[in-house]
Amino acid sequence: MAFKTFRDQIREAVDSRHSRHHPYYALWAEGKLTRAQMGGWVQEHYHFTKDIPWLIGPMLSDNPYQDVREMFRHNIEEEMDPRDPHIEVLLRFGRACGLDAAQIKRSKPLPTTQALLDWIYILGRHRSMVEAIAGLNIGLESQPPNLYGGIVPALLKVYGFKEDEIKYFPLHVEADTEHGDRAYHLVEKYTRSEEMKQRVILAAREGAEKRWLYIDGIYLHYVQNYRLTDERWDEYQSEFGPSPFYRGVA
Repeated sequence: MAFKTFRDQIREAVDSRHSRHHPYYALWAEGKLTRAQMGGWVQEHYHFTKDIPWLIGPMLSDNPYQDVREMFRHNIEEEMDPRDPHIEVLLRFGRACGLDAAQIKRSKPLPTTQALLDWIYILGRHRSMVEAIAGLNIGLESQPPNLYGGIVPALLKVYGFKEDEIKYFPLHVEADTEHGDRAYHLVEKYTRSEEMKQRVILAAREGAEKRWLYIDGIYLHYVQNYRLTDERWDEYQSEFGPSPFYRGVA
């Protein structure tokens, strides 16, 4: 049996539930989604990403290691680049799909999207530093280079989008490749026991699984028309927040 490094084991854990295998991305790469169905991804991805700086705050404020703080600080600075914030680049693609940016901002996340946010909240506040890096930066964030690379050709050649309209995708292929490499280095550096290695591997697998279930929600709701929300509860949710411990940032 071939020897597997710690990094090999983490990668294997992520790949076991990598979202590139999800039927939603297969349809996208084949050019078989409608613009409305792609717009559903934009709406949920807006909710997934807009509060990430707040959610990972403890990794900046409570972390004793400068290189770890630097990784998270760099990630936030990239996401919030005042010259072209990533959230606005995402909304640009949403407008190209026919969505109104103001409506996206007023919308409520699907329960599956909210579950992903809740998990990130718990991960950053109640798990070890290396588990948080493995779950968030490897299990979740390292995936886009393998996800988006396959759909960019379809966006250009099948759907006919302009390069500026789909900037979000190549932007994250490049950025998340760098972020993933840095995250692997940090978990290798700071994981110091066999027990913690197993916890890190599990956290990376959890991150991949949570992303898969988040995409499941998009696929079911926007493609299969299996409704995951009830509009009668929108007003209640607006008043009291989507979960008892996480309210997000307006």
